[in-house]
Amino acid sequence: MHIVSRDPSAHPAIAPNYLSAESDRQVAADSIRAARRLMATSRLERHRPEEFKPGTHLQTNADLAQAAGDIATTIFHPVGTARMGADADAVVDLPPRLRGLAGLRVADCSIMPTIVSGNTHDPAVMIAEKAAQLIHAGR
Repeated sequence: MHIVSRDPSAHPAIAPNYLSAESDRQVAADSIRAARRLMATSRLERHRPEEFKPGTHLQTNADLAQAAGDIATTIFHPVGTARMGADADAVVDLPPRLRGLAGLRVADCSIMPTIVSGNTHDPAVMIAEKAAQLIHAGR
């Protein structure tokens, strides 16, 4: 995500870079192969599963990773993209201020170092409430 203008109402440029790392492309290809193996089991045979997408003609890692990028969507809730912490690698400090840019705070799940095992709605609300308390207290 990049700020593209000094105008505060201008939308940022967002490029999530999905599948930009080789390890992510490998996981995508392996996941399609795992789904294919599952659909080929004797337990599912009576249901006659048929692959429509990405298509059985795609076999190489590169083809499967490309197909995953073409057909996949995000149904998860990304966290950790602006990790909060006290170390030099943390993007946000406490109270949740963006390092290197005065006056900007981050109060969403991006500051969480890892994802919770449940939905991220409640942690997002708690983060926002805590940030509001800290701001109100002048921190």
